[in-house]
Order: sequence, then structure tokens, then C-alpha cells
Amino acid sequence: MNKYLVLIALSLFLNNVNAQTLQNAQKLTDNEQFSDAAKIYTSLLKLNNTGENYFYMGENYFKQENLDSALFFYSKGLEAQPDYALNYVGKGKVNWYKGNTDVAKTSFDKALELSKRKDILVLSKIAECYTQAEKKELDLALGLLTEAQKLDPKNIDIYLLTGDVYSEKQDGNKAIENYKKGQALDKANVKGLLRQGKLYGRSKNYQLAFDLYKEASNIDSTFAPAYREQAELYYLSRQYERAKAKYKRFLELSSNNIDARKRYASFMYLSKDYAETINQINMILKEDTTSNIMNRLLAYSYVEKTDYTSAQSYMNRFFIRSSPENTKILASDFEYQAKIFAKTGKDSMAIISYLKAISMDTSKTEYYGDLGSLCFKLKKNQDAIKYFKIKQNSKTPLTANETYILGKSYFFEKDYVSADTSFGTLISMSPKLQQGYFWKARVAAQNDPESTKGLAKPWYEMYLEKALANNEKNLKDLEEAYSYLGYFYFISKDKENSKKYWQKVQEINPTSDKAKKALENLK
Repeated sequence: MNKYLVLIALSLFLNNVNAQTLQNAQKLTDNEQFSDAAKIYTSLLKLNNTGENYFYMGENYFKQENLDSALFFYSKGLEAQPDYALNYVGKGKVNWYKGNTDVAKTSFDKALELSKRKDILVLSKIAECYTQAEKKELDLALGLLTEAQKLDPKNIDIYLLTGDVYSEKQDGNKAIENYKKGQALDKANVKGLLRQGKLYGRSKNYQLAFDLYKEASNIDSTFAPAYREQAELYYLSRQYERAKAKYKRFLELSSNNIDARKRYASFMYLSKDYAETINQINMILKEDTTSNIMNRLLAYSYVEKTDYTSAQSYMNRFFIRSSPENTKILASDFEYQAKIFAKTGKDSMAIISYLKAISMDTSKTEYYGDLGSLCFKLKKNQDAIKYFKIKQNSKTPLTANETYILGKSYFFEKDYVSADTSFGTLISMSPKLQQGYFWKARVAAQNDPESTKGLAKPWYEMYLEKALANNEKNLKDLEEAYSYLGYFYFISKDKENSKKYWQKVQEINPTSDKAKKALENLK
């Protein structure tokens, strides 16, 4: 055979093998088996470092939200094949997600120019970016998809992406209409069912969403995302054991790859199974230490398990490795850092962390309650009052404990009127809690320093009633209440009752000079 014909035949064979293998890798990416997909892309690139192979390797990382790695492969693709338009789309997507919208649009325009607006993938990938990114351009996305649909009216992905645009526009009817059109073109394609299920799930029609996911599983029993979505629906309906079972099936179908296990660990955290979260992440970190989000979840989980030493270690690691390009710091990161500081005796640092959390998310008014409690602990009563009042004014009610601390803050600042109001509120909130009555008595005693009016008497009596019923063991408070009543009955010339209460003081504190002298005087 002519050697040129042999070369042509070999080239056609290799291209066919490449296409088939690339298709397999893309299916693995869609199935969220990112590690397995990456192995195939790596093998393909060793054989044939085309712009296409680099692009899909970049997509594999982009779908894992690893923007820097994605950008690396898109850029390598342009070095290998400068006229391959999709790698300009890839670079544009990364810049768009990072907030560099002008740079992104320049890349998109270059891709559209190279493809002469005739490449459906170029049009649809830009539209997908405009739809899924935090900063959306839904009308631009719709325009690009309309162009793509004219080029190929029977392209399933175009209908699915159009449905996504309408979903983001809060037009559920048009979204479902497009998802169904896409599904009708290929009954075996389960992506449309998955999208419909997600849409119904967001509108809290869980049964219909679950039925669609189940239908997807029946069509393609190896389609892992359908099981993950079923697990999350079970989680939302608080059927945690069923949720775990579906997630385990998701893991099996994902070949227990590292990315699926990361998702499972995140799911365990959301399910508040902190022990299993810690177990899963510790196993993940033996194989892969690149995900900083795992450090975050470990720190959070150790806080929930009250292991503050371990929590501090992983929280420090998380902050050291965080960067705008790597892991976006959240208000909750500073919240958990504050909790760690507060539990390890670093109250001043905890206050700083809570203030950082509030500066990032002003809606988190519950943090003001934590700030008030910390300031009271540091004997900064005025600051405590300030933060508790901010929380109250934001229409976020104080907890019983916060109301108690607020009352004490007022008391120590000698604002007895406000203190009395706070302790009255505490009694209304928790009638069985004896401390409200005890501090009401203390406020009353301040308004009747000679005890001649007996203003504190009913409150100390109610305190004793609640305290004894609850087996109160705060002997110091009990001694104070008995002492007050002993003195009040003494000046009221009720010797029997006075003697009774002073004897109770002696039972609690046999060395009490007050009780000894009072009983001697009563003789």
C-alpha cells in the first residue's frame, strides 16, 4: 500500500479513537467522575495535544470550580492551537467568574470572530457562562442560544440551556417547555429530567422532583447526579437515613472518586453528622490536600463536636490557604473563628472576628447577641448593652440568656429601671427560671436600701420557691435570699420567721457571722 495512504488511514484511525475516548471522558465529567475523566484527558494529551483536548481538560476543572487549573489548560490549548475558538471561551469564562468582565468579553468576542458565529458550542458555552455565573446576562444568553438554535434546531443542549435561562428569569413554564423539547429529541438523554427535577425541587414540589429523578435513574441507572439529587431531596424532607443511602449509591457510581467523596463529606456536614464528616474528610486528606473547603468543613465540624484545639488547627490552615482566587472567605468563617476564640479564652479576639463577620454580612444580626455576651464577660457593660440593643432594634429577639445578661449589664451600670424591665421580660420568657426572680429581688433591694418597705421580699420568696423546686445548688444566692428575709422579719419584729431564715443561713454557711449575731440578738 502507498505509504501516504497508510499515514492517512492511521491518522483517521487515531482521530476516531481520540473522538471516542474524548466522548467517554466527557461523559465521566457529566457524571461528576472528575478524577477518572482527568486521567483520560491526560492520556489523550500525551497522544495528541490539540486545542480540543486541552479545552475539555479545562472544562473538567472548571466544573469543579478550580478556576486557576481550568485557565492553565485553556491557555495551553491556545498555545497548541491558536485558532481553536473554544479556548478563548474558556479564558473568558474564568475571567467572567473572577469579575474581570471586560477582559472576559474581549475573549468571547475573539471566539465569536474566529468561529464566525457558526460554532454552536462557542455560542452555547458563552450563553452557559452568562446564565450560571453570579453576574448574569440572561438576555445576552438568550440571544446567543437563539442564534445557535437556528444553526441546529435539533440540538438537545440548546433547548436545555434555554430552559436554564428561563429558570433564572423565574419563568418556570417556559423553562419546563424547553426542557421537555430537549427531552423529546432523545428519550435516553436524562439531563432534561434532572433539570426539571431541580426546578420542581426549588419550588418545593418535592414529590414531582423525586419522580423525575427516579425516571432518570430508570433510564440510565449509572447517571450519578440523579442519585445525588434524590439524596438532597430526602435531606430537605428530613429523611436522613434514606438521604445517606442515595448518597452512598452516588458514591458507588462515581467510583468513590475523590470529588464525589468531597461532595459526600459536604452533605454529611449539612446533615449535621459531624462525626462522619470528620471521618470522611480525614480519609480524603490522606489522598488529596488541595481542597481548602475541606479544611473549612473540618474546622466547623470540630467546633460542633467541641474539639476546639483541632478546630483551631484547621481554621488556621483554612485562612492561611485562602485567597480571592482560591477560596472565598465567608462571614461564617469569621463566625466559627470567633466561636473558637471564645471557647479558648480569647474573648477580645472573638469580638474582632464577630465584627468582621458582621461587616461581611450585615443580615447576621444574631452575632450582636454573641458580641454582647463577650463584652459582658470582659466587664464592658456599656458595650454589651449597645450590642444587645442593636440586636433588639434589628427585630431579632434576644434569647433568654441574652436577656438575662442584658439585665445584669444594666444592673452593674446602676440603671435599675432598665434592669427591672429586662428581668421582667426574662420571667415572661422563662417563668420556671429562678434567676429572673433573684435579680428582680436585687433590683427591688436597690430601690429599698433599708428594706423597710420589703420591696424585694416577694421576689426573693418566688426565687426560693423556683430554686428549691429545681434543686438549685447556688448556695451563695440561697444564702443571700435567706439573709434578706431573716433581716426583713427581724426589723418587722417577727422573731419566729426571722429565726427560721437565719437558721437556714447557718445550715448553708455554718461560719456566717451575720447569722450568728442575728440569732444571738433574737435571744
